[in-house]
Amino acid sequence: MDAKDLLFYLPLTVFIGLSVFFLLLWRLGLASSWHWSVGFLQTGLGFALSTFPVEPRFDQLASGILFIGAAYCYGSALMIHFGVDRAALVRRCLALSFLAPHIYFIFIDPNLRLVLFVIEMVFSSLLAIAVFKVVGRSKNTADRFLIFASFLAVLDSLVRGVVFTFIFPTGEAMSEFVESAYNLSVHVTTLTICLLFPFSAITALALKSVDKHRLAAARDPMTGLLNRRGFEMAVEQLAKSGKCAGAVVVADIDHFKAINDARGHDVGDQVIIDMALRLKQMAGENTLLTRFGGEEFVILLPGASEADAKHWAETMRKSLKDTSITRLHGQSFTASFGVSEVADLKHDVLTAIGRADEALYLAKRNGRDRVECATTVRERSVDSRAQVTSFA
Repeated sequence: MDAKDLLFYLPLTVFIGLSVFFLLLWRLGLASSWHWSVGFLQTGLGFALSTFPVEPRFDQLASGILFIGAAYCYGSALMIHFGVDRAALVRRCLALSFLAPHIYFIFIDPNLRLVLFVIEMVFSSLLAIAVFKVVGRSKNTADRFLIFASFLAVLDSLVRGVVFTFIFPTGEAMSEFVESAYNLSVHVTTLTICLLFPFSAITALALKSVDKHRLAAARDPMTGLLNRRGFEMAVEQLAKSGKCAGAVVVADIDHFKAINDARGHDVGDQVIIDMALRLKQMAGENTLLTRFGGEEFVILLPGASEADAKHWAETMRKSLKDTSITRLHGQSFTASFGVSEVADLKHDVLTAIGRADEALYLAKRNGRDRVECATTVRERSVDSRAQVTSFA
């Protein structure tokens, strides 16, 4: 096998291998979509028709459809990865409209040059729509590299279409394709520039999977709220972003053990879930919601004063009177709240939670279903010490 034969066999082998690899990634939950696998499979099959030609017109018809299908799948995979609207109607119409000129220039007025030009223009347009939609949505270097590699694939297709149509025109006869300079250039650029696309996709998917598992480790699986580890990480990020103060609210479901004993753990779990849903409904843009364990929740309100946090907690407390668990089981539940200011998010959060805990215990002692503040605890402590001193 000489170098030229190797050049023509490699794209077929590489893209079929990539298809199998991405299929495995998708089955393992590491790839965001099956579109990657199908796109690479169609590309590999398209190269198979130039490596093992059947009949010129059939080869051009089938390979054109395969490459346009691949472009559609690549675009879908990109937009799914970045979580943007897939513009499915526009892209489907564009892909389907390709069939009319494609069939015309193969069977009615045969012209290889125009067949290839239409394929390149539609391919680049389909992928360009996806690139345009995802620009600005990158979260890390791997995402930016994926967008750049996708742009290079668009540029490669556009340049080749223009060059071999207007500058160094390909012949018009279908039989000339396999030995044409155009076919050689496709194989060369595929094994150089365009291979950046699948490998950048692998890198981006791997990093996204790592981030997904890292975020999962920071979340409570029952409620979706932050756990202690996630709370500490989020507070650290807030502090780095310049947020320096705020208030914490510690909430505890009243008589939770009695609910579990009387109604069972399934109802108890539903009470916790319903509490979490209420917290999410009440949360502001930067509010941190945390399940610290059991029936206890910690809420951080950046930039809030103790008075603001008390008002927030009172609104939350009252909202618990009408909950899904009440309607389902005919039993309402309440919660008690403790509030404290946070002077410094970088150093004072755990101390503030301790103060809010003391306020929460005061709320429990005073009959539950209440909101108490750390300043109230402090004032009562000062009064108690003053009384002791006066008796002494």
